[in-house]
Parts: sequence; C-alpha cells; structure tokens
Amino acid sequence: MGSGVASLPIDIQVVSHGHDDCLPLLLDDIEVGRCNLFVAENLASSKLQISPRADLHFVRNESEVGFAENHNRLASLGHAEFIAILNPDLRIPAGVWEGLLPYFDDPGVAVVAPRVYSPRGTVEDNARFVVTPLRFLRRVMRYPDVTLDYPDITRPCEPDWVAGLFMLVRRRAFEDLGGFDVGFRLYCEDVDFCIRAWLGGCKILCVPGEGVTHAARRASRSNFTHFLWHLSSMFRLWRSPGWRRFVGWNRGISEV
Repeated sequence: MGSGVASLPIDIQVVSHGHDDCLPLLLDDIEVGRCNLFVAENLASSKLQISPRADLHFVRNESEVGFAENHNRLASLGHAEFIAILNPDLRIPAGVWEGLLPYFDDPGVAVVAPRVYSPRGTVEDNARFVVTPLRFLRRVMRYPDVTLDYPDITRPCEPDWVAGLFMLVRRRAFEDLGGFDVGFRLYCEDVDFCIRAWLGGCKILCVPGEGVTHAARRASRSNFTHFLWHLSSMFRLWRSPGWRRFVGWNRGISEV
C-alpha cells in the first residue's frame, strides 16, 4: 500500500468469461492495496492475461461452472467483512466504497448496491421488483422500452432484489444464507439470494451514486443458449419455496 491510503474491509470478486477487453480497465479502477481482489477466468480457452499485483488472487478454471459456484468458490478464499460481487464490464469511480460502507452501520442490512448507469448515462434497472411470470412476459414484450421499478434515484430504496452485476454483501449474511444457490446455472441467482435475505430478516438497499457504469452484453437476448439458461432459471425460481413465500409476503407485488 505504497500510496498510504488505508485499506478497506472488502474482498472484491470478479468472474471473467473471456473479458480480456474490459476486465483490465475495471482492475485499473481499483487502487492497489485498497481491497483484496479475487478473479476467476471461467473459460479455459481464454487468453486473458492480468498484470501481477500484490492484492490479486487469480484462478483459471479447468472447466466452466456457473455464476453461483464461481462466486461461492471465490468467497471461500477470502476473509474480509464484506464481499463485493462485480461484473467484469463495470467501470468504478474513486470513492465508491466509502459511499456504500456507511449503510452497513445498520446491522440488519445484508446487501448494498449503488445505482448503475449505462455508458450513455441512462440509469440501469439494477433495482427491481421480484420476477413473476406476468412481469417477465411484460418485460420481454416491452423491451427495450423498460421502465424503472424504483424510479426515484435521489434516495435509497429497499428493492425486492438488486442485480448481481454489483452487490456489496456482508460476509456474515452471505455465509448464513449459504451463499448463492449453485442449482442456478446462470441468471436468477441474485433474485433468489435477495429473496432469501429478506425472508431471513435482512435488508437489501440500492442507494444513490454517480459514476458506476455497466457496458451490458445482454447475452440472453442475442445468444440462444443463454436465453434457454435464462428461461430454465426462471422456472427454477418460480418453483422454489422461497419465491412462493416471498410472493405471499407481498413485498412489492401488485400482480402475479
């Protein structure tokens, strides 16, 4: 930590799928020594090369595994009080962590996420109502004209769930909940995790913030295999006891 800047109690986790075009940019945004970095390359065929740094633990998978299993594995390697789950295609401004950590002064908070923006400056929909069959169908039919479920970006909100592209999670809560459900190959792990957190008496927050940008690939809209994974995950979610309990609990549900 040659910069003399104090370290933060955060383990940052990133899973790459051949993201050699953007992952180095994200890592450049994170000052050396401020946090511990745990990066997994999920594609054995990837040529990803990362410059060595003292705070980095890099893993190259021999075979592909899903989002949930990748992040559970990375979480088992760290010990910091908080776990930051990040997409590799994010850009993060200096000071973002200092803006998020104070929300954990409330011991009931399990997850905090900032508002996220597209490269064009529009607000991403990373804070959402829980997914129901009707909402899913309406979303597909209206794409790309998707409205925000929580449109007031000037104040913190308590959404049903926040997208796994950026989640700052209290490690104790992550471990108490058993991490992500590895039964989800891809998609809906974040929904399921947040549902279980709410049902367990924890809070999910999405808070105002500037500068976090996400160059989304939206693979499920352009890749048929990803689309099938998305549908499979949706059906798994809708069959889960947690989802049924959450819908019955009626947090943010206006229709099923």
